[in-house]
Amino acid sequence: MAAFILAGGVGKRLSLLTSYRAKPAVPFAGKYRIIDFTLTNCVRSDIMVVHVLTQYISRSLIRHLGIGKPWNLDRLKNGLHILHPRLGYEGADWYKGTADAMFQNISVLKKLDHEYILILSGDHVYNMDYREFLDFHIGAGKPASLAVIDVPRSMCREFGIATVDSGGRITGFEEKPLRTDSNLASMGIYIFDRNFLISVLEGLRQDFQDLDFGKHIIPELVLRGKISAYRYSGYWLDIGTLKSYYRASLALLADRPHLDFDNRERTILTVPDDNPPTLISGGSNVKRSLICNGCFVGGSVANSILSPGVIVEEGAVVENSIIMHGCRIKKGAKVMDSIIDKMSIVGRACTIGKGRNSVPNKLQPALLDFGLTLVGRKTIIPDGTRIGTNCLVSGSVKSGRIPAGDIEDGGNYVASDVTI
Repeated sequence: MAAFILAGGVGKRLSLLTSYRAKPAVPFAGKYRIIDFTLTNCVRSDIMVVHVLTQYISRSLIRHLGIGKPWNLDRLKNGLHILHPRLGYEGADWYKGTADAMFQNISVLKKLDHEYILILSGDHVYNMDYREFLDFHIGAGKPASLAVIDVPRSMCREFGIATVDSGGRITGFEEKPLRTDSNLASMGIYIFDRNFLISVLEGLRQDFQDLDFGKHIIPELVLRGKISAYRYSGYWLDIGTLKSYYRASLALLADRPHLDFDNRERTILTVPDDNPPTLISGGSNVKRSLICNGCFVGGSVANSILSPGVIVEEGAVVENSIIMHGCRIKKGAKVMDSIIDKMSIVGRACTIGKGRNSVPNKLQPALLDFGLTLVGRKTIIPDGTRIGTNCLVSGSVKSGRIPAGDIEDGGNYVASDVTI
């Protein structure tokens, strides 16, 4: 079985976190990137031919992937392959849908000698042995299989929902239905017989230029009775919104988190960092937090995640927050219920994230209405600044600085050269 990881999505619902990076490259759990979980699953499942399809702001993702060494995919034969939209070739274009991305790389599919093709998303967090899925696929006797998972009824409108009969055959499929009798959500994970996938892509691409698995291919296969459902019972998370990202991150701090990073047999593989050991000073106070390599903690940190190289100076307070790589929280600053993106500086005696949760963000009210403040990459916040909750703040690309002055609950300062 060969794997194809779709990693070109825009991820606009993550707001400033995807202004400079593709969604699969967003940091998670301090030291990892989201795509690390899918890549690790491939390696743990003995899949050594992995293609990553990139598109949107792919530089950070490509730099992280390198030649695949952390995942043992740096091989002369097989290994990791990064596939871009092949602009400049006749008939080539930007990928217009998940299945269109596969169609534009159909020449790669045709050259493979693998009997089965595994199609994955690069923005999910989970542990899965794909060999068990493959065993199911072969036993089911259909040329296509879809992995599904039970979700709460209230969340069905966020996913493609499958109706499955007693024999495991998918008899109905609808994208983000308002009402449904089923709660089996598509995980965006598929196995196809290779030749069947090629024929389906070539046949449907004639009718749909924006060919998509959820919108076009799966419904067509349901009508033809060609697809079965593999029920997955483990932990799986689609990092779709700021709320799901933030809550899933802090859930890692529970006494019994869904993801067990201490399981030596299922260690998540990622690019190693060369930061020095963490230093926690005698005057500090650290409770229920993940502290990565290269951090210095001189203040108070509670229920938070500090990525590599974070500095929390004496007298600073960090609570219920995610502080990404290389940030500095200066003396006397207080950061609460916030995400601070990479290489940002919070000035002395600043207060970030304290306010009224009932005031949604004025710029992105649908994304930021639950009491989180988001500070963008390389932002410099002047000393003494007060920033409320449900705020978006990002300095300019050139200097990173924001103007002096407080930002009220639901307020924004996003420099004109920053895209959200």
